[in-house]
Amino acid sequence: MEKLILPYVIDKTLKENEFNPQLIYRSLLKETSISEENASKVTEQVVRTIISISKIVKIITAPTIREITNSVLLQFGLEIERSEYTRIGFPVYDLKILISNKAYYEGGIDTKIAGHVKREYYNVLDITKRLKKLKEDNGK
Repeated sequence: MEKLILPYVIDKTLKENEFNPQLIYRSLLKETSISEENASKVTEQVVRTIISISKIVKIITAPTIREITNSVLLQFGLEIERSEYTRIGFPVYDLKILISNKAYYEGGIDTKIAGHVKREYYNVLDITKRLKKLKEDNGK
């Protein structure tokens, strides 16, 4: 029987770590309003997805795991939890363009980036509130 090898995970410090599903489970519980049962189901599906790509993907990043997890949250109909778990920031291409045009931003690029992230954060909070209200209204 062939030994299953999961890809290494590159964290935000660029350190390689062994894949640990418990980190997904714990972060879901910490960062969202998900139940333990749903966190377990989502984590299991994320692991299945990562196993399915492990022969072609040898290294995976923590942000990629979050993207996969967000996709699974949507597949399970957990829109609120997906909104709570979202990552805020820029696509690499957009940030590359922003950095290359830095001379054009009043207040500097750091101010532009911080402003964008702050606006996006408040947008996510608003969307999460809307989703919760829709869920409450549909439950009546």
